[in-house]
Amino acid sequence: MPSSEINLGGARSSSAIENTPLVKVFDNYTHYYAAGESHTARAKRLDIQCFIKFLCSYRGCSKPEKLKIRDWDFSSVQRFIDECLAEGQAPATVTRRLATLKHMGRTLADKVAGFVNPAREVKSPKVPAGKPKALTKQELRMVRSRARERRKKKQSFIRIRNATIFEFLVDTGIRADEVRMLKRSQVDDKLEWVKSVRTKGRRFRNVYITTALRPRLREYLEAREKELKRYFAKLNKPKDGSLPFFISNYGCKPDKPESFMMGAKTIWRAINELSADTKLHPHLLRHSYALDLLKDSGDIRLVSQALGHSDVKITMRYTERKDEEVARALEKARRRG
Repeated sequence: MPSSEINLGGARSSSAIENTPLVKVFDNYTHYYAAGESHTARAKRLDIQCFIKFLCSYRGCSKPEKLKIRDWDFSSVQRFIDECLAEGQAPATVTRRLATLKHMGRTLADKVAGFVNPAREVKSPKVPAGKPKALTKQELRMVRSRARERRKKKQSFIRIRNATIFEFLVDTGIRADEVRMLKRSQVDDKLEWVKSVRTKGRRFRNVYITTALRPRLREYLEAREKELKRYFAKLNKPKDGSLPFFISNYGCKPDKPESFMMGAKTIWRAINELSADTKLHPHLLRHSYALDLLKDSGDIRLVSQALGHSDVKITMRYTERKDEEVARALEKARRRG
């Protein structure tokens, strides 16, 4: 948080800092790092709310406004982590909550002299490594069959769009929020490349669209054009380019291009409604893309670049093997010997 973004009432002594209302820090952090409807922003807000509720109980405060910065110390963070685990929260969820507190403490420590990050020395719970789940070929066929049946029953723009989003996620592996933010101008006229996709690490990458997906995209763009004619008597290329690639007509206003953007929950529902036996969500499709590409190429660095990961170590989770796979490999190796 830039120094202008947080005001501790001119406090300079350590005692003055300690007596500053803690909700002021939380509100500033939420405003600058957890605003919006992205999955990350909503998760950060939930983590902070969970910690505030715990801290009020832990410090015996009747309401959050009574909490001071001094109430946020190492022991409170450690106890919070312990209680989250004792309640049965998943280690991955608890690790994320701690990461939010660490980041909030770090941003404050960087800007306020004399403040020490209370969460800095708290250790994350051990999260057992495991390969992400992915859809099988059979499951993909079932989902596509369900999408076709839905379109036969009702050939609406929404169903064409949702089925296209599913195929787009499977084909490109990009994140749900990246799809939501995508503008028409970022996809070239040949439908070969998605340009300048912004990643979670605030970098940009180009994403390739395979030949197999292009006919589906052309069909969708024709439906999109017809849908937009309901709102624009004449739509020139620059104006069209400023609109989202995947549009929503809910509450849209022609003079506000951003109003055509799908909500984060709408993207999730668009995928989930195609569920057959396996419950679908956008990130499951990203995992499916990654594992399919790794199996075909055997190149983990290539997969890392395709996913837009900032570090190949993140991608290494897709190489995890089950104990049974290790056992089979050992048996095979011993037989050769």
